[in-house]
Amino acid sequence: MRYFKLPDLGEGLIEADIVEWHVKAGDTVATDQLMLAVETAKAIVEIPSPQMGVIEHTFGEIGDTVHIGEPLVEYQGENDSVSVVGNLSAQSLNAHPQETEGKKSSVEQKKDTFSIGNRNVRDALPTESVQSAQASPSVRGLAKRLGVDIEQIKGSAQGGRISSDDVENAARLDQQLGQSEKLTGVRKTMAKVMEQSHQQVVPVSLFGDAVISAKFAENPSDITIMMAQAIAYACRKEPALNCWFDGENMSRRLLDFVDLGIAVDTEQGLFVPVLRQVQARDEKDLSQGLQALKQAVIKRNIPPSEMTGASIILSNYGSIRIQSADGEVRANPCRYGTPIVVPPMVAIVGIGAVYEGNRLPISITFDHRCVTGGEATRFMGYLVEYLS
Repeated sequence: MRYFKLPDLGEGLIEADIVEWHVKAGDTVATDQLMLAVETAKAIVEIPSPQMGVIEHTFGEIGDTVHIGEPLVEYQGENDSVSVVGNLSAQSLNAHPQETEGKKSSVEQKKDTFSIGNRNVRDALPTESVQSAQASPSVRGLAKRLGVDIEQIKGSAQGGRISSDDVENAARLDQQLGQSEKLTGVRKTMAKVMEQSHQQVVPVSLFGDAVISAKFAENPSDITIMMAQAIAYACRKEPALNCWFDGENMSRRLLDFVDLGIAVDTEQGLFVPVLRQVQARDEKDLSQGLQALKQAVIKRNIPPSEMTGASIILSNYGSIRIQSADGEVRANPCRYGTPIVVPPMVAIVGIGAVYEGNRLPISITFDHRCVTGGEATRFMGYLVEYLS
């Protein structure tokens, strides 16, 4: 038999979640025929067959997480000793490429990564070892009988082993509250990146208001573009917040360009595409670029290169619309926040919903390891100056 295993999808990714199977046992497949779709931290990737043959068995159900090197498909054959480990070229992995603002090549677009602003999953997260839960065969048998996913149980016994009590407690919770929803894809990796930020950054937040014109107050998209230009202005006047900081070596790199990460809220989770060279573009160009990025995020075909390299981030949570049970759109009550700084960046700007007709609430969180309170205060002042 031949086993085809999950190939290396690039950019340091170690796992993917099965989204859809296109084949089943007994099917005859041709070389490069699509067999299944998997979801990595950012993209849906279609995986083709590396050879022609007949499918003997498929491994994993929809929603299962598969690690690199674990089997996906078993082919009918005579040679049991041969395995197809999976080392497909970038051209073989179909991630639904589409031209976006950056207009990268289709090969680049087919790679996948998770990133918020400047960090991909390889840089942002600690190395994970792929190990099964530690449990005896009898405990595993109990978990199977009670319908409990043993991989989601944290063992309380010595050495982190899972006991029968752990399994029974998990079964009791499932019966009372329903099974827990396992985080996958974007949400799972976002949680890990946020945890990493919490461990590294010393965050401090400042809050202020800017008085803006009625023209901008009535249109959230206009506010985003206006804020992008204001941030570029403030970065030129106070560059300390537009830099990358290396906490291990205690060094910083001041940047003379503003590549602005724009936080985009979706049902799948948080995406942060990067609007490039904001300091050198006019309002119309920025607006077109932002719309192209948002559409690529919504369609889940944005290249990884368009989500890395940010120098500072903008989160416009004030633009989120709140819908009541009767379908009526209500005003967003959120004004200020403490958004999360993601290293190596040192700052993030948040804007809430406009209130009193023309007052725009602004929040800045900065990494106090690298940025002083005076620098952050001046940065806020320049934002308000530009907006007003």
